[in-house]
Amino acid sequence: MAVRKGRFAIWKGKEYPIVSQQRTLYLQSDYEDEINGFKKWSTNSDTAYKEVSVEDLDDAYEIFPYVMLSGYRFVVDTFHEKDGKVTLTTNNPFVQKKLSVTPYGRDEFRIVLPIEEVEILEDRLPILGFDE
Repeated sequence: MAVRKGRFAIWKGKEYPIVSQQRTLYLQSDYEDEINGFKKWSTNSDTAYKEVSVEDLDDAYEIFPYVMLSGYRFVVDTFHEKDGKVTLTTNNPFVQKKLSVTPYGRDEFRIVLPIEEVEILEDRLPILGFDE
């Protein structure tokens, strides 16, 4: 299971991660998408990119994954595919009374759990002038 996090766009009915470089937008895909005009930037990479304009897109949004544990909201910091664990953080100090969290940074708390023990939820915020 992958955890979606970051900026995404819908182009021709398909969702792609979107990156920008020097005010230019690029869709990111695997190299099999070269039939749709995607090109590799590096010969030792399986990732390909396609330059697009906002007008080419059907939708664009940023995804913020989160988890609810014992009524507290945690941000999904990282997902480690190798060991199947997800690192969650919150700045709510009351969480210490209900969950086994560890202090992390300034005024934050962290917990690491197997991904199969949590339900990943998503906030989706429109970007690039797209509204819901």
